[in-house]
Amino acid sequence: MTLNPRVSRFLMATALGAMAVGQAFAQDADIDPRPQNERFNGTSDQGSQDIVVTGRSASANGVTNTTPGGGLMAVQTGTKLRSTITRDYIDKLTGTTTAFAAIKSLPGVVVGSGDPFGGNVNLSIRGLSQTSLGFNFEGMPIGDQLSYSAFPGEWADTENVGLINLTRGSTDITAPVYNSVGALLQEELKAPSQNAGGYASFAFGNHDLNRQFLRLETGEIGDTGIRGFISGSRTYNKSWRGPGRTERHHIDSKFVKDWGEDSFVSLVATYNEEKSDRSRNPTMAQWKASGRDFNFDEDYTPGNANYYRLRVADRQSLYVSAPSNIRLTENLQLSVTPYYLYTHGIINGASNLNLVTAYQGSVPAGPLQAPGATPGATTATVMNVDRYDQNTYGQNSYLKWDMGSSQIRVGYWYSHFVHDELAAFQVADANGNVTDPYGDRGSVLTANGEVLRNFAAIIKQDVNGVYADITSKLMDDKLLLNLGFKYVWVDREATSPLVGTAMNMSSLSRKPLPQASIRYSFDDRNQVFADVTTAFRAPSAVSSYVNIYNLTTGQPSSTPSGNYKPEYSIGEEIGFRHHGDVVHFTIAAFNYDLSDRLVQGSQIVNGTSVGFAVNVGDQRARGIEFEIGMVPYHGFSPYFSAQYLDAKTKDDYPVRGEYLPTAGKRAVLSPEFIASGGISYDNGHFFASVEGNYVGKQYSTFMNDEILPSFATGNATIGYRFDTIGFIKKPQMQFNLTNFTDKKYLSGMQGVTSNALATTSRTGTTVAGSAPTYLIGGGIGATFSISAAF
Repeated sequence: MTLNPRVSRFLMATALGAMAVGQAFAQDADIDPRPQNERFNGTSDQGSQDIVVTGRSASANGVTNTTPGGGLMAVQTGTKLRSTITRDYIDKLTGTTTAFAAIKSLPGVVVGSGDPFGGNVNLSIRGLSQTSLGFNFEGMPIGDQLSYSAFPGEWADTENVGLINLTRGSTDITAPVYNSVGALLQEELKAPSQNAGGYASFAFGNHDLNRQFLRLETGEIGDTGIRGFISGSRTYNKSWRGPGRTERHHIDSKFVKDWGEDSFVSLVATYNEEKSDRSRNPTMAQWKASGRDFNFDEDYTPGNANYYRLRVADRQSLYVSAPSNIRLTENLQLSVTPYYLYTHGIINGASNLNLVTAYQGSVPAGPLQAPGATPGATTATVMNVDRYDQNTYGQNSYLKWDMGSSQIRVGYWYSHFVHDELAAFQVADANGNVTDPYGDRGSVLTANGEVLRNFAAIIKQDVNGVYADITSKLMDDKLLLNLGFKYVWVDREATSPLVGTAMNMSSLSRKPLPQASIRYSFDDRNQVFADVTTAFRAPSAVSSYVNIYNLTTGQPSSTPSGNYKPEYSIGEEIGFRHHGDVVHFTIAAFNYDLSDRLVQGSQIVNGTSVGFAVNVGDQRARGIEFEIGMVPYHGFSPYFSAQYLDAKTKDDYPVRGEYLPTAGKRAVLSPEFIASGGISYDNGHFFASVEGNYVGKQYSTFMNDEILPSFATGNATIGYRFDTIGFIKKPQMQFNLTNFTDKKYLSGMQGVTSNALATTSRTGTTVAGSAPTYLIGGGIGATFSISAAF
């Protein structure tokens, strides 16, 4: 796979220009004293920005060896339960690690890894999947605005990540999200250096991993006060199990202009292109029979729809935001973040298509015109093209008024989103190749010359949100109190131009979202805090709004329910945190109740996985979590976290007009106990760490008749930083091992179902079982990398 020519020329021109500016200079290794972003520095939500470390860093890329827990437990002083991961931890990760994999050791986090390098992962927090989590990257709501899925591999290269915030429970009211009852995950790029220079890293590993990264820093450009960086990377590796490969090209850039007190304008742009051959997800029976060998076939024979090259995922994305803050008066500030997101891609499947009796929607379409098919053949093996385009633009702005002991924030958020998705079919030739995996050229046609499709959808969404909060400091700042209110309405309109449907559906979801939080400081070391929050989300997935047809029968395989009642949640937390000279720890209890719980599932339609959402009634969960980390002592810094979770469904599960007796059953994706722990050592030159994660058993069906077994994995890192050699600044060698015991396990659920075994409904009807599918945990990953600044 190659980059788009325009992008390639842009990257080359940028690299040459920045190199000419910076090659004679050395990069400044100090931590930029300006907070990474004012959005995280509100009075009610103080985080790691309260404590800014300056001075020489231990590494060429931001390690200071000051964050407790080896970089996993930055000091928090706000009203909410937050964890902040700093460069002290991030710098020791491999360059292929995403934000999801980076937070795997934090309390309540369950990460299912599908490859050895931390790229293909799914995420749940406190038993809630991605659809109930909020994601922000540089101030913009990142990810699919329809399915609520996120793609963290697109956000930023690991070398450029300045910090990662995970706020569980009550999220900051100014964040442009509304569905984040489980947590809000925020990722920020590092601040551009004050001096011109650069940073480069190279990595090699098993499975033919090969990765190159280069960042060029402009330093301050003339007397403009503008500084920035641009970076590019390329990653290639073979599939770790079965045939295929993954190739990723990525560009990050960030430019900042500071002036006056608290005033700055920044511009962030991130481009990502990734192509991969998909792996096959097994049922439990298939896993027990074949283990890691279960996958698509490496060789093609006519009629074989399981050929791996017919299962392609290719995705391009461009994210642009301009987080800015302007001090209008001594007591009044304006924060503005306009943003734009574009994604384009395919997730293709395969099937054997009847060329005579197929349907276009609900109308007979044959005999079909199938370029490349054997003359006179009645069937053909085809790639099922699932092509989509998404465009999102919006802004999030608020005024902040300081009134001495109180602060008021008032804001408005607007987002416009368009999702355009079309199906098509491409005939595979004798070697298993197709004309165009995007379906632009050579697709199968109906008898009257139309492109054959089993679904087509255009979905438009407008989100409007208004919010306000007040934060007060009382009792000589010992008491911090925050009250806020947010009102969000989500307006969606879906049309399907497919023959025989003429669908035009609309939905409006709107909810008031009050929240409150409080923190009391006994002294500088000990605090109690509590919060209550609300959230909601509209039904996800294309199938919630348009019919998806079976080509063989002309009947819908998936039909919108017409029930667009949004899921609504209320959550509460109470906790205690201690910041000592040696040890930091936090303990918190939480509870949440979900009404009209929307569960995301998947099914195979014409050889392609299709997502759907089901309203399963109410659910509640409660639990306790704990984390403890030591302030670095003679280079050593251990960390441990754990969570106990009790999550149950309250209502019966609806299946085709019947109700399964699921009330009182344990919720899916909800292990009773999880724990993580590790220890790191860093003396400025030599560094090493080892960490382990344990995840208890999880039910993969709402009837609790199939279990994903518990598992434990471990990762290790060892490395050495050299002194500066001429213009090469602090070169570093590093060796990472993931899943170093090479444990063979299932790491997560790809598709949950209502019941795996035949089950009697409340009315006495037998409901057939449907097998859940799983994510196979990545095997051992070995990566050696070298890096340096210049």
